Amino acid sequence: MNLYSRLLSYLKPYKTKFFLASVCMILVSASSGAAAIIIQPILDEIFMKRDIDMLTILPAGVVLIYLVRGFGRYYASSLMQVIGQQAVRDIRDRLFGHLQALSLRFYSSKQTGQLMSRITNDVQVIQDSVSIVVYDFLRESLTMIVLLGVVFYRDYKLALVAVLVIPLSGVLIGRLGRRLRVVSKESQEKMAELNSMLLENFTGIRVVQAFGMQEYEIGKFKKGNQAYFDTIRRMIKINELSSPLLEFIGAIGIAAIIWYGGGQVIEGNTTIGAFFSFLTALFMLYAPISKLSRVYNKVQQALAAAQRIFDLIDTPSLINDKTGAVALKPLERGIDIIGVTFEYDPGKPVLHDIDLHVDKGEALAFVGASGAGKTTLINLIPRFFEVASGAILFDGHDIRDVTVKSLRGQIGIVTQEIFLFHDTIRNNIAYGHTEAEIEEVERAAKAAYAHEFIMKMPDGYDTLIGERGIKLSGGQRQRVSIARAIMKDPPVLILDEATSALDTESELMVQKAMSNLISGRTTFVIAHRLSTILNADKIVVLDKGKVIETGAHEELMNQNGYYRRLFELQYANSTENGSSRQAIS
Repeated sequence: MNLYSRLLSYLKPYKTKFFLASVCMILVSASSGAAAIIIQPILDEIFMKRDIDMLTILPAGVVLIYLVRGFGRYYASSLMQVIGQQAVRDIRDRLFGHLQALSLRFYSSKQTGQLMSRITNDVQVIQDSVSIVVYDFLRESLTMIVLLGVVFYRDYKLALVAVLVIPLSGVLIGRLGRRLRVVSKESQEKMAELNSMLLENFTGIRVVQAFGMQEYEIGKFKKGNQAYFDTIRRMIKINELSSPLLEFIGAIGIAAIIWYGGGQVIEGNTTIGAFFSFLTALFMLYAPISKLSRVYNKVQQALAAAQRIFDLIDTPSLINDKTGAVALKPLERGIDIIGVTFEYDPGKPVLHDIDLHVDKGEALAFVGASGAGKTTLINLIPRFFEVASGAILFDGHDIRDVTVKSLRGQIGIVTQEIFLFHDTIRNNIAYGHTEAEIEEVERAAKAAYAHEFIMKMPDGYDTLIGERGIKLSGGQRQRVSIARAIMKDPPVLILDEATSALDTESELMVQKAMSNLISGRTTFVIAHRLSTILNADKIVVLDKGKVIETGAHEELMNQNGYYRRLFELQYANSTENGSSRQAIS
């Protein structure tokens, strides 16, 4: 299916409205033809023959023609614009829905600003085009056909002279339109780059101001903004070039008509009324041709945007439910990681043949240097990424054989990089449980040691916490996140670097909350502070994507290996700094 057909397919659900709009457009086009035809009797019957009866009838006819034209134009325009807006709404919904299904591998290779530009700016280009283009294209095409019928009806010889310039106009419009499509796509890409730049700047504004880099950022933005402006300027030049060129070509045709037609009137072969009726229809014919050229330019811009949008919609989701996938039942025995290998780039594995087992209710902790593969490994458990080889089993069921929704429904995740929504504390805690009563939310908050600070806030649980929870401290955000996980009540937990960025007092509060969260659940933990995982049932030491040591804390200390060296180094630093930590219990 080509881009034209694919874009128009979004109009199919609204074919009834489309039919009604088409009927109204036929009325508009027919009235345009009638307006051209009525010129002859006005000139011949009223001004030449001085017919008194026609002096009453024809003005009433003019009023009727333009009444019908106005009625048809209003309803056709209203219906077509609504259809266009509905189609664009459907495209935006389809695009956003598809983006929600794409895996983290896709997002790790894309800039957020680029994606935002596709769903806002690119869709806006289509919105501006589709709602106008479909209406204008049909109306002007019908009007052109009717007026061509009028000019051929009046004088086919003159009409043949007039239409000789149409092929030349078509070639011109086609060449300009193709060029415009290329430049339009370039402008949309430049706008996407600007959006990415803005998003990055606003997100990192603290760093920008802390390093005094405002002028540098302003210069970078100006450069990108100028590049966007340059492409827009080229678009304007191409877009506006079509009208004067068409006018010039049209003037040549009209000059030939006046020369030839005037001669016919002088020789008495036609009446002044017939000639002016023909000439009026010809002048009226220029308007739809000119508008169609602009419609064509709009179409090219819309197609450039549609190409970028459909490229996203056509991006396959790498994490899908296989045929026959079943819902995963609550964990009863344990989780096995068998021979798992993973790679972000083909031929470059970052995890090598990982074999692990954790029983239900046990806590399994991962330690290792940055880049050892800890976060990558736990991201495989909820199928954020797909294993390259091997398998992950829940009670013996390969997670690829169960539905993604049921798998992730059993897993709660708390990370150092907490994401909270620009919403109330209540809605953030109840995320995923929108029907939860306030009493349930409060119970979760109390278990996370968050209730006390929440009640001190201006509106309690109804306090808006700002984008990403900016109005809360790091420890408070962490506890709200833990409350959210408690609210979910998952049998499996993933705690990724969950306390490594907190001060001692905040960490103690969070550790208490975590103790409530972890109790009775199968837990995977990552922490740079080894003191926080002393009581884990099993500690897995990773290095360069391989398991090099496993065991409880005491076992690993007795092995005098990598873990002991790492622990003693951190303990020495901790003692030197006078800090103390509370272990997971």
